[in-house]
Amino acid sequence: MNSQLIAFANGEVQSSDGWALRPLTPELMEYVEGSDACLVNVGNSPAQRMRTIYATESLSDLFPHLREHVIAALPFLKGQYQVV
Repeated sequence: MNSQLIAFANGEVQSSDGWALRPLTPELMEYVEGSDACLVNVGNSPAQRMRTIYATESLSDLFPHLREHVIAALPFLKGQYQVV
């Protein structure tokens, strides 16, 4: 079954699978999966038009799907992002 993603006006992206990604500040997003949450850093370089979301594999033990969920949410986020 494919999850459905919904984008909200406030920038939040929610999945029918129970996870969400929401911007808190220009440099910070919150990733929520079930009842657990973590903060995700966002880099902004004036020289680049693309912003960088740091969804590292170091969180994989606690949030094993973080990176794939952030990548799935990219088309729904406002602005241009890349995931590293």
